[in-house]
Amino acid sequence: MASILVSSSEKFSGKSSICMGLGKIFRDKGYAVGYMKPVGNLLIDVHGSLTDEDAESIKEMLGLDDPTKLITPIHLTDSLIDDALTGVKKDLDERLLEAYSIISEDKDVVFVEGTGGIGGGAMYGLSDPEIASKLQTKMLLVTRFDSIYAIDRILCDLRIIQDSKILAGIILNEVPADMMERVTELVVPFLEKKGIRVFGVIQQDKTLRSVPISEIVEGLRAEVLVGADRLEEFVDNYLVGAMEAGSAIKYFRRIPNSAVITGGDRADIQMAAIETRVKCLVLTGNMLPSGAVLASAEEANIPVILVRGDTMTTIERMEQLMGHAHIKQKVKLDRMVELLERNVDLKSIAESIGLKF
Repeated sequence: MASILVSSSEKFSGKSSICMGLGKIFRDKGYAVGYMKPVGNLLIDVHGSLTDEDAESIKEMLGLDDPTKLITPIHLTDSLIDDALTGVKKDLDERLLEAYSIISEDKDVVFVEGTGGIGGGAMYGLSDPEIASKLQTKMLLVTRFDSIYAIDRILCDLRIIQDSKILAGIILNEVPADMMERVTELVVPFLEKKGIRVFGVIQQDKTLRSVPISEIVEGLRAEVLVGADRLEEFVDNYLVGAMEAGSAIKYFRRIPNSAVITGGDRADIQMAAIETRVKCLVLTGNMLPSGAVLASAEEANIPVILVRGDTMTTIERMEQLMGHAHIKQKVKLDRMVELLERNVDLKSIAESIGLKF
């Protein structure tokens, strides 16, 4: 049985989507695939049981039958942290190894997802390198290449790992389009001279960063005024309507597939957004728009949602939603698979853990 732990330099680097994409690719190759996220840090309630949001999504998208309590045997709760700080001994290693033993039964390969950044969990002995050591598996490091300083993060990660043999290689993820040439021609050779194997470079992709309107409604705790039948459409960006209407029309037209956030009292901005066929209209301040605005939006098939908070609070929440988009839709999973197959040396990843590809 082969396995690999997918770690990251920082939170929201794309390791969950890469775990999911690799799982589908290897499953389609005929391998029996398992998945674990040993320490759940994005906790949600599912049918009265605590579980990790990413783990639940991957279990569902890959059609896995393993119990959730084994996929995520340890939950990062305040109680766990307090026990670690006060020296209370827990059976964390036993829980980890027992769950891994059961998950790996009848599997050809198990993908293990790390917790947050690479050092997360160190206070209770479950950082990514420690988990990899206990499970006797190699690590795949995913780094979001948002700036040249990502190189420093990678080199610091190597010091955290300590044993260089444990690192199979890295994937540079979400590279901005204007940095691709520099990354492939300068950064990759630099890292390889340092003995770091680069399996692939993936450019930023708008499909993966997009969010369905339904998630915006849920995330903002909004009320849907019109367009309830179009909530599964995707939004690529958000714009703030805080200018005069003439400028707003030019602004909205430059950036398609956007949600526009504006005050519920700005009928001029609302009509400008509808005229330019934005994807969604988000009205703040719990102020209902006019009947004319709602009728125009309904005719244009543009959802209008109402939030209680002010514009600044709504912008902050929207920033979190757009920056931390999860893969919960087949179209996103298919796109992740396409990006991995096109940009990543999957054969070398397989060989690094003893599989043929």
